[in-house]
Amino acid sequence: MKKITFLLMLSFLNLKAWSQNPNYRYHELQDLGTTIEWAISIECTHHFQPLRILDVNLKQNFKLEVGKIYKVDLGLSANYGTRYYKVTYAGDTGVDKGDELDTPPNFGSPITDLCNSLSWKYIRPILLGSTITEAQGNYCANLTANTTREKVNIKITQSLAVGSVYFMDFGKGPNYYLIDGSSPENGDADYEFDPTVGNAVFSLATLNCPKPDLQANAVDCGSATMTTGTTFTAVYSLKNIGGRSFSPSHCLIYFSKGNSTLSADDILIKDITIDPLNPSEIKYGTPSITIPANISGGIYYAIMQLVSSEETNTSNNIVSSTSSFIINQTTTPAGKPDLVIDPTNTIIFSNCFDCSAALSDLGSKRHTINNQSGIINLQSITIKNTGSTASTPSTLQFYLSTDGVLDSADIKSTASAISIGAINPGASISVSKSIFSSDFGGLTVTGNRNILISVDDSKTNAESNENNNVTPIPVTFVNPFARTAQTSSDTQEVPQPYSINVYNFDGQKVLTKEVNSKEEEDKSLDTLKTGIYIIKSKGETRKVLKK
Repeated sequence: MKKITFLLMLSFLNLKAWSQNPNYRYHELQDLGTTIEWAISIECTHHFQPLRILDVNLKQNFKLEVGKIYKVDLGLSANYGTRYYKVTYAGDTGVDKGDELDTPPNFGSPITDLCNSLSWKYIRPILLGSTITEAQGNYCANLTANTTREKVNIKITQSLAVGSVYFMDFGKGPNYYLIDGSSPENGDADYEFDPTVGNAVFSLATLNCPKPDLQANAVDCGSATMTTGTTFTAVYSLKNIGGRSFSPSHCLIYFSKGNSTLSADDILIKDITIDPLNPSEIKYGTPSITIPANISGGIYYAIMQLVSSEETNTSNNIVSSTSSFIINQTTTPAGKPDLVIDPTNTIIFSNCFDCSAALSDLGSKRHTINNQSGIINLQSITIKNTGSTASTPSTLQFYLSTDGVLDSADIKSTASAISIGAINPGASISVSKSIFSSDFGGLTVTGNRNILISVDDSKTNAESNENNNVTPIPVTFVNPFARTAQTSSDTQEVPQPYSINVYNFDGQKVLTKEVNSKEEEDKSLDTLKTGIYIIKSKGETRKVLKK
């Protein structure tokens, strides 16, 4: 009995000594696969989980840095070969767990930027033309030489930007191509193209298009007498009489007291994001406006101002209503809260590697999200109370929109709303949220959209301004290019968005909207009054009765 006890104690001491062995360093390594393409799919786009977690005790006097990625052959008995590993844990001593490497390999320098490392990446180029003249003519008119979205794996470091133009020969001769889809992963391609080969034809093309010229045509709020708190529908129209727009613009609607001239003391009522317009394209809108409770009574005019970072002619960007309207303020307005999103302190990260983190600095860029398993990380959403009294607890909700304006056609996130506590006047609070592409009803969308942040979505606060609760995040949904075995239904093309124009029975255009299907065409009429409308879409004109 004493001998057995002695052996057990000896084994315990040996185990304790090993668990504190200073000659080893215990590490946990994520296996990212044998190729850099696999590593990117796991680490950068998160389409796959790490293949395994390895527990290893390295006989060395230093630890590998947690978070770093190495390409190395560990020399294990399982003969894994050379693979990519990410260090997720590093201990100061060895432990009685996993494999022991008495002669650790030379890990060398870590990979500094895996996501932008030289690898096969997937693109969907569309032919613009074989000459610079043909390509520029099509590009500036928002046209292409054909509608074929080629499938190409290209060996590069950074993913090609969607919307950029390249002169290249991936197997169909040297031509100019518009990049219509891009992924940091490789995909199921018809062509493989390595621009690093000495005689490869590959260069970024700069196409010079005429500048857009946005013309403010009309704005109208009617001529009725209204009281504070009243909600009504305004009407506006504008036209691009110049070249193609490449960036969204803004339509600002002001209330001007006593005159129809825009001045510094006019009240901004509505900020509407306008998607890029083609040459000669007309845009109509019917925004819903609530008269602020703290506005003074009097005679007002509506003024519309167009703001674009692209155009040089601003002399035709302002128009005022031809008729005035009266606002009655019957009582002295009580102090009210006013909740808004602070874009300067709203920080967003996505697969768009050259997008500024601050929403206020995004400019013409668009965040990108994979349309099946993608994610956008809103690291900080800052809500500020610019009103004069404290707000009551409310909610923050997200919507998917084609035009940046919240209406009944937009898709509400299926994820839970974010609860917001009370905010004192002038104070702010910040929350965070991860948005998945599957949050919007499981729909597989592609192309440009807007994710709308709606503050006080539960409408628990009577605010001094109810027209500034929605802030858009411009995003582009891209195909995931999954490389797993696919069924025939898996390989079908995702429907591409297209524009429709809706006219009333008098022939006046009342709506322009981007949709993905005939069902969405019909649903777009939800915001219009009862009547007969004509929908003109790609190659089809049809009459619809809105009941």
